[in-house]
Amino acid sequence: MKRITALFLMLSLLLCGCSFWTDGSYSSVEPHEEPSKQVSDAAVTVSDYADVTAALSIWIEAGKESGMLSMQYESEERAQNDLDTAVSEVSRNNPFAAYGVDKIDYQFGTSGGRKAVSVQISYLQNRTQLDKIQRAANLQQAEQIIKQQLDACAAGVVVYFEGPEQPDYVQMVADYALEYPQRVMESPEVTVSLYPEEGEKQIVELKFSYQTSRAELRTLQNKVAPVFASAAQYVSGNWSAEEKAQRLYEFLMGRYEYNIQTSITPAYSLLLHGVGDHRAFAMVYGAMCREAGLNCYMVTGTRSGTPWVWNAVQLDGEYYYIDLLNSADTGFRLYAQEEMTEYVWDYSAYPTLIEENS
Repeated sequence: MKRITALFLMLSLLLCGCSFWTDGSYSSVEPHEEPSKQVSDAAVTVSDYADVTAALSIWIEAGKESGMLSMQYESEERAQNDLDTAVSEVSRNNPFAAYGVDKIDYQFGTSGGRKAVSVQISYLQNRTQLDKIQRAANLQQAEQIIKQQLDACAAGVVVYFEGPEQPDYVQMVADYALEYPQRVMESPEVTVSLYPEEGEKQIVELKFSYQTSRAELRTLQNKVAPVFASAAQYVSGNWSAEEKAQRLYEFLMGRYEYNIQTSITPAYSLLLHGVGDHRAFAMVYGAMCREAGLNCYMVTGTRSGTPWVWNAVQLDGEYYYIDLLNSADTGFRLYAQEEMTEYVWDYSAYPTLIEENS
């Protein structure tokens, strides 16, 4: 442990200058965009497998391209074996190496009468700036980073996740898009790549694919925001929870003679063009209720055998249900669970509703 600690200190204090390597030749490597991060040729002393692994890991996580190891080994065979094993292990299991490293080359020589090794690290062309990877120590931090990128209509995000969990990232994105339609104009198709594929610590690369251009998505956000602000203003004041729920219903249902169609931009299409389906109504109404301080969920199931989405709103500690499209002809009405005779859903998927109403 003391040796490894000392190794970390030595790596942070690497000096400039080169005065050794009497044999062997080494190919040049194109520098990163941040030349201040290049490793000098000052050798780092290692004497076992843990030392070699630590040195390689630190260099890679810092985006270094070269380094020298002074091998304090009694046996050249053991030094060669430790180096071979460490390179293989780090390449496979270090998240930064698995994500960004193309190959690790090394060559034995001598330095000051001691055996030494020159290490050259080649990175994949589009993954050189490893220091810009965002770090998340737990699931909450990972979720926050991903949500921020969705809000920004980003094309993706790369996160170094150190938590023991194995999140379902595709579902995480889908859930956020459902809960915040005022922020996520279009729920993207998500591609997930993990480096390494298994392990408690991984680099997670998420790529978001949209049918709408990212510039247009930001424009839609700016158009939707004032409508949500108007809805919040409409229920500001000393209204009861039920009155807020009714006023938001009236605010939404009174905007258009709606054209019931599905759209890939549900909030924008519903609020700016009067186009939407049962899912869009439930998404937007639920978001407006939550912004007004009401507990409101989307419930997914079937209505008369047809896949359907509606809302559950909490009033005075009890949850009541409302299907905005079903209420279009009858006006605002909240239903108790026993009145939802046409609807079927998995009660176990909504434990909060069961606990509150029990």
